[in-house]
Amino acid sequence: MAMLSTGARGPAPDVPHARGRPFTLRLVIVLLATTALAACAGDSPDGGPTGDGVAVTGPRPWATSESWWHVTPEAASASDLYLASIADVDVDSRGRVFLVDRLQGGITVLTPELELVTTVGREGAGPGEFEFRQVQILPGDTLLVYDFGLGRITLFDPENLELITTMPPPNMERGIVANLWKLPGQGRYFAVDRLSYVAGEGEVADQGRMEVLLAFDESAEVIADTLATVPDSERLVVRREGFLSVGYHPFGRESLVRILGDDRIVYANSAALAVTVLDFEGTTVHSFSYPIPPIPVTSSELQVEVEAMREPLSDVLRSGAPYTWPALIGLVADDEERIWIGIRGPGASSEWEWAAFAPDGTHAGSILLPAEHLLQAVRDNRIYVVSHDDFDVPSLQAYRLETPEP
Repeated sequence: MAMLSTGARGPAPDVPHARGRPFTLRLVIVLLATTALAACAGDSPDGGPTGDGVAVTGPRPWATSESWWHVTPEAASASDLYLASIADVDVDSRGRVFLVDRLQGGITVLTPELELVTTVGREGAGPGEFEFRQVQILPGDTLLVYDFGLGRITLFDPENLELITTMPPPNMERGIVANLWKLPGQGRYFAVDRLSYVAGEGEVADQGRMEVLLAFDESAEVIADTLATVPDSERLVVRREGFLSVGYHPFGRESLVRILGDDRIVYANSAALAVTVLDFEGTTVHSFSYPIPPIPVTSSELQVEVEAMREPLSDVLRSGAPYTWPALIGLVADDEERIWIGIRGPGASSEWEWAAFAPDGTHAGSILLPAEHLLQAVRDNRIYVVSHDDFDVPSLQAYRLETPEP
């Protein structure tokens, strides 16, 4: 399954939020502290990490292991697949790839060779139809599609991909949540909700929040419990009397969250290499961070984004300069419970590092991918990557991950 923010162009729609508990303050303080650590990393590149005490050496302080893993290309999607904007990717035990393209109505299914098999569902409101789609492969390869636009879950048979059933999510009393995943076992779900932007008078926040929630019972007898409240992804916001405009922020920090194994959540913010692992009681199981020197946004890079944006959002973007690039470009949790962090390279770097960590922050190894290539999933030591051509058309590549024997 893909992360909540994958570098895709433009923001996800907002949905109503639910209120959090006192855990909010503790996690936000940790995030602010680790962001400050990253900001001063240029002055002290060999500073130690916080959290579980992993030793730090060298200019890549997370690289306690000097292991560079190799990747070998195995497959690429064909140019006539007509992808426009890949929003979500998951892979089943047979190597079939299920992806969401924002401009298509159904779920695109590919073979392990990334050739088109079929499209599951279509746009609409009837059975097997969707407004907004998020995919998840359950144990046994059942396909789950969560649609927050329609407020429902749809299950498809793993053999013939025919519709099994549709059902409402278990936390309807809290309102429709932005993202939802089913956990292994009966009746347990993990969900993420967001505060909507509001125009006009009254109590409004210039920036939304992201809440991490858990629902236990499919019958909704137990309402979803708030585990943590953390900053939502940054957007450009213009407020005038009776007017609200919210747009994509090309240099904005993003919240990244994944399920880790069967019973934990991994969270990071792209502002800094700072990771928190929570259990489903809201307890911090592990946390670790490493300093990364800030990368300034050049005037020419800013101008490119300003020219691609309409007023008044372009004026807001220009007025906020100077900027630095987010330190992280993505987060993925794989089937071996490794946490993959995409680390932005400096300047005109042609390759960016994706570092794999154990949950306690120990560096397991790293790979290099071409800049702007975004890791989406890792399963059975095969990695799936989205890239864009010169016309911003996406494609999907699969690589074999070659790791050394323990």
